[in-house]
Amino acid sequence: MEIQFPGLDQLSEVYADLDRQVSGFKRRAGIECLRRCTYCCATAKFVEASIFEMLPLSLHLWQEGRAEALWKNLEGIHPEEPCVLLQANPPEGLSGGCSYYRFRPLVCRLFGFAATLDKHGNPRVGICRPLKEMDKHMSDRIDERVRGGLPVPLMPDFSRRVAFLHPHFGQEKYPINLALREALEIVGRRIHFLNSKRRDR
Repeated sequence: MEIQFPGLDQLSEVYADLDRQVSGFKRRAGIECLRRCTYCCATAKFVEASIFEMLPLSLHLWQEGRAEALWKNLEGIHPEEPCVLLQANPPEGLSGGCSYYRFRPLVCRLFGFAATLDKHGNPRVGICRPLKEMDKHMSDRIDERVRGGLPVPLMPDFSRRVAFLHPHFGQEKYPINLALREALEIVGRRIHFLNSKRRDR
């Protein structure tokens, strides 16, 4: 059974564009995530996503037969709990801690390798704390290169592009665990409805 939601094909295209831009930025700036680092995943208080961004993973989990168990685990979860997809001690084969990295939402793709705009409209790259602790001048050096023309993905641009793909589910942001739970519930209801229609024929 194939469940469709408007905008998901376009979401894949936006993500592919972002991934290309991030890859180019990392290569030119000479920065990369620390191997097996889980710093950003563990700070779920600041990790927010829309329900729309969590729909691809939710569809995948229902297809895998893992959705109901995860949905129950998310019931009553505190908004500031670490992301449930985090593997605190990732296996050797993973470069990071996300158990469903391919389906990660927008913020997880942007974090550390994209820029916001300051009050003067100048881009400021949000380098993560572990990288800044390794090199305290890294942020200033990269911001200077960006001001000099180094291309960098802009968070506000990509946030707008994704939000308007599905005005109903894409506009509001929630702590990532709550967004995932809502998305799992929405997909589950859609599956139940379609199954009921088939039985009634």
